[in-house]
Amino acid sequence: MKTYDERKTGQREDDTSLHPPLATRHLPLATVHLPLAPRHSPLQKLLREPLLHFLLIGAGLFLLFGWRGGPASLPGGPSGVQATRIVVSQSDIDQMIETFARTWQRPPTIEEAKSLVEDMVRNEIYYREALAIGLDREDAVIRRRMRQKMEFIFEDISALAEPTDADLQTFLKKHSERYLVDPQVSFKHIYVNAAKRGKNADSDARQILSQLNEGVDPDTVGDPFLLDTEIRLSPAWDIRKQFGEEFTRSLLELPPARWTGPVRSGFGLHLVRISKRVGGRLPGLKEVREKMIQDWAVERQKELKDAAYAKLRERYSVTVEKAAGVSASGPLKQPKGTERP
Repeated sequence: MKTYDERKTGQREDDTSLHPPLATRHLPLATVHLPLAPRHSPLQKLLREPLLHFLLIGAGLFLLFGWRGGPASLPGGPSGVQATRIVVSQSDIDQMIETFARTWQRPPTIEEAKSLVEDMVRNEIYYREALAIGLDREDAVIRRRMRQKMEFIFEDISALAEPTDADLQTFLKKHSERYLVDPQVSFKHIYVNAAKRGKNADSDARQILSQLNEGVDPDTVGDPFLLDTEIRLSPAWDIRKQFGEEFTRSLLELPPARWTGPVRSGFGLHLVRISKRVGGRLPGLKEVREKMIQDWAVERQKELKDAAYAKLRERYSVTVEKAAGVSASGPLKQPKGTERP
């Protein structure tokens, strides 16, 4: 039978291996300090109660909704029973299940489907309540998003239109510079290193030109050049990228089948012989049809959005307040204290 001390401590007197008596511990009693429980006033205890927090939040929402006209009184929208009614249609459920299956590669369970529906209801309730208390107002992010959605609507409408051949032909004439096929040139050139020859570079180039016209072998004159000295038929934009604008412009004007120059580039001087030149041209509709349809659609979208905005703006009276000290024609003035030295 257990003694009174055993019943009090929950262990037998001889079981001291796990919980040795205080007397057997080698700690002086003077070093043992038991922390005192902090004392709180009744008001402090009350303020720490979670129930009070819940009641205060509920009271605040009750007052706010009463001032705003109720939790479902949406500005410019339905009110009363209609505003507090949420309908989750079968198509909504099907879409949620399809999204879930696409994400997790399996259909949802019954409990997961119920959770999806409840989450949708939660979103709708929070959305309506947020509108009711005006959380959408004075928010730049929400304003930008709403503007984007309006512009998306206009873009979707413009995407319904398909251009006719007449539309594309008119567009091609209006923006012919976009679709011009660059002229192409093939040529040979002899390089004269102006940095190496200095002030004699120009006279040396003309002397080499005379030798070339007399029939000297081109491989025996001129200076070494890192790039090719014979360029196959290439578009002007490619030549411009390698030799520069001035050089390319000269190629389009030089007479063919004879050595001419010197022509200046970013590398120095060149003596050039045009082998072949194909002039630039405006392509036919069939050649650029696909690209032109895309460009036409982009321009059409912009025109439609601008026209729709202009129509909407007619409904508004806009007043732009003038800041103090700013003239109608003069530049904006910086506030005092912000001027740069």
